Amino acid sequence: MQLIDAIRQVDGQLQQHEQFGDSSRIVGRVIERYKFALEVLARSNPRLQALASRVELLDVRSVDMLLGDLLVRAELEAAVSRIESSGPSGAESEKLASLLEDALGPTPRERGPGLARRGMERELIVGPSARTWVWDLPDASTPLADTLRESIQKGFMPGAQSSVNILRPTPRGVQGLERACTLLHRLVPHMADSIFRHLHSIAVAHIRGARGRMLTGSGGDGTPCMIFIDPDELENPWDTAGHILHEGIHLKLSDLIRTGAIVTDDEPVDLPWGRRTALSNTLFAFHAYVHMHVFRAAVEHLGPACHAEFGAPRDYQAPAHAMSVVNNETAVPYSRAEERLDFLHAQLSGPLSPRLTPHGRQLVAWLWDTLRPFERASTGPIESVAAPPRAPPSSARYRKGTHLSLRRSPSSEALFALDPRTQRIVTLNLAAWLAFELCEDKTEEEMLSAYTASLGLGTERGWAQLAPTLEGLVASGMVERLPQAARASGGASR
Repeated sequence: MQLIDAIRQVDGQLQQHEQFGDSSRIVGRVIERYKFALEVLARSNPRLQALASRVELLDVRSVDMLLGDLLVRAELEAAVSRIESSGPSGAESEKLASLLEDALGPTPRERGPGLARRGMERELIVGPSARTWVWDLPDASTPLADTLRESIQKGFMPGAQSSVNILRPTPRGVQGLERACTLLHRLVPHMADSIFRHLHSIAVAHIRGARGRMLTGSGGDGTPCMIFIDPDELENPWDTAGHILHEGIHLKLSDLIRTGAIVTDDEPVDLPWGRRTALSNTLFAFHAYVHMHVFRAAVEHLGPACHAEFGAPRDYQAPAHAMSVVNNETAVPYSRAEERLDFLHAQLSGPLSPRLTPHGRQLVAWLWDTLRPFERASTGPIESVAAPPRAPPSSARYRKGTHLSLRRSPSSEALFALDPRTQRIVTLNLAAWLAFELCEDKTEEEMLSAYTASLGLGTERGWAQLAPTLEGLVASGMVERLPQAARASGGASR
């Protein structure tokens, strides 16, 4: 296979995995999660009941725009946190109701483009899908503009000794963003289409972190669906395209883990390039480096066809950093993205693997396997972790947990549940959903027979999937393993 063909193949394959790659499915699951949270909150808030009903009637594009709005989504995430800490009845939701009323408008005709976007002085749109807007807060004080400024200051990377100052973009700056978006789509079109499903807005800003000036950033749940880029970066379309991809990929993984945990604990990890960071951030870095590896190859092998229009990378000056395709320092160990990618894979598939969930280990394995067309050689041997031997299926019986609140969502191929004991919102994919539905006073042997028949799997492979799924269902409270006495009496009450 030619390297150019491999680049195009991997660009597509990274978007095709049902759980990890397909942004339409990922965004769909996030939307259904928020609808479920609204449904739970509305049970104790009549004002939210009417609003939740209106949200259910929105078409896909409209509900994506509504729930991707900075103010609405940030408050929804806060509401979910309150559900999981205080329970549905204790989750104060009047602010959320007010935001939804403003966002939805009195009638569909008056709904508008979203709360945050309404606060901009100019309508500035960039990107291949013409749906990503650029922040342009007016200089004058207005109630909405002031609310947005306060939300950004409080929401950007809280607790991380960071700050952000959003700037009004110049026409040249907006042109630089559009050129970078165009170049990104030219080089890796499938990746570009994917990240713009998660990226609703871009802010030109001065950003500072604990270690000083930052070139780009994405701020987490407090500043959802948006990224920040330093204005000095906008003259260089090659690195700006990489910045948009890098931060957009972070937004994609943020959406992905809203409906599936990837780590069992989030204790810090020491990295040899001078960083000590949470385990989840290590996985975020690996996820980004995989995608940036493909982008870097595209810059090298597909990029020359774009030089006449965009200039060559060597024509631009840029500060040295691991993500740069213009200035990538090679003298310092682990300064190159490829070195970091190899190191992170060796760690996440080796000594750190037991700290990942099965979902997280599957994500790491799939990402690495997707790069196989490049036939890359690792910088060192990768330690594998042997799975402990698993006991065969037994006569143990299970039943569904009691008093669960459920939302079955065939459109997003997920089931959402709230267990009143743990107060956690749980998301099950299709396979876990099937296992949950099978837990109707059946033994492990009976469930395995039905599971393999439904999915067309062999017994060994089916049990390899079903056994850890059952463990996860029990741990989350979705399923109860019946005590011996109940099994002897035939599985008793439901």
